[in-house]
Amino acid sequence: MSLISKSGISRRGFLGGGMAAAAATLLSACSGKKDKGAESKGTTGEPQVLTDDSKIIDALDEYESVDTTLTAAYTWNLPVGTVPFYSQGSWSAAMFAPESAATPNSIGVFSLSSGSPVTLRSKPVLGAGYEFYDVRVGTGVFCWVELNYSSFAWSLYAQAFADGQVSGDPQKIDHGNGDWEPPMFSPYGACVIWQKMPNSSGSKSASSSKCYQWNLIDGSKTTLYTSPGRFATHPRVSNDILTISPRVHEDEGTYYGMTALNLADSPHGQIDQLVLPAGVRPFEAAYLNDVFAFAIEASYDGAGRLGNMGTFIGREGGPFVYISREPAAGVCGKGTRFCLKTRSSTCVVDTDAQKYSVVACPDRSLDYGDYPASEGATDNLVTFATIKDAQGIPESVCVRVFSL
Repeated sequence: MSLISKSGISRRGFLGGGMAAAAATLLSACSGKKDKGAESKGTTGEPQVLTDDSKIIDALDEYESVDTTLTAAYTWNLPVGTVPFYSQGSWSAAMFAPESAATPNSIGVFSLSSGSPVTLRSKPVLGAGYEFYDVRVGTGVFCWVELNYSSFAWSLYAQAFADGQVSGDPQKIDHGNGDWEPPMFSPYGACVIWQKMPNSSGSKSASSSKCYQWNLIDGSKTTLYTSPGRFATHPRVSNDILTISPRVHEDEGTYYGMTALNLADSPHGQIDQLVLPAGVRPFEAAYLNDVFAFAIEASYDGAGRLGNMGTFIGREGGPFVYISREPAAGVCGKGTRFCLKTRSSTCVVDTDAQKYSVVACPDRSLDYGDYPASEGATDNLVTFATIKDAQGIPESVCVRVFSL
């Protein structure tokens, strides 16, 4: 990633047989190919308290503002209440509006190339009293959480997925009661990665948090990481790299270390880590193009520049590209092009060309405009917005697919 300003050195200093074959395919999807940029970066793990302005490039100040070059390859209008979650491949997981009064919602997928929605589960496995809470899809697995809003009991399920359809029986891979938060999870090929964390006010509040990986083929469950406190961010998978934000330096205070693990290796070795100043909690984090792209949703006094609200792109020691807008979602992107959601628009920052642009929202969208459904490294930026009719009443959800 180039962090040099467009004018050169800036005033800031830079910036059977068939079954066996199927099993082999899905296992390969879990392991993936070793990423060329997945070598260890040799970080110190020391908290990054930056007070030197030469380590920060304010992209909105130092980069050139240009008209966006992104145009929607596909635009689909889906029913009001649809919430897409683009994870991997050519399908987006989605939560749909209820199909009947018997269920509050349903879950499924829709094709990013045809816009065709497919309901895969119209009611929870656990039946009455439970609702679909979250859903994701990978290239080989469909996964979701069912939650009882009265008791706060939950279960995490997974099912084999291919060509827009599920097969086999749903597999319960974890569960918990009100002492444990519903998990944040992500698919990885035919695997599911999730974080099990204690509720901050429950009887297990002093328990450690764990990040797990489950394999659809053999049903194996592996502990990837143990945090002495709660994880700060959703687990994000970019190519073969998992980004998590556990508590670190627990004997010294409250520190979060954004950590990149290589899923292509066994065991999954640490590639990189960036420890934030004491008390600073990341809102979102992903490892893209050998740097961390992370968001801070509040400002922290006495924490240096990395304690300011906004989005940062960089790694330990700096420099960091900084976008000084309130973040509303995580960063996704491809190469040196990073896409981030601010309060009412989507900003695209190219750290190599030292340029940025804004993707305009659809006409008559709600105040917050487009919201990204993409995460991590991706070939496509997928956004969705609720569109109002002439009377100001929501009438559809506009999903757009931009090629990066």
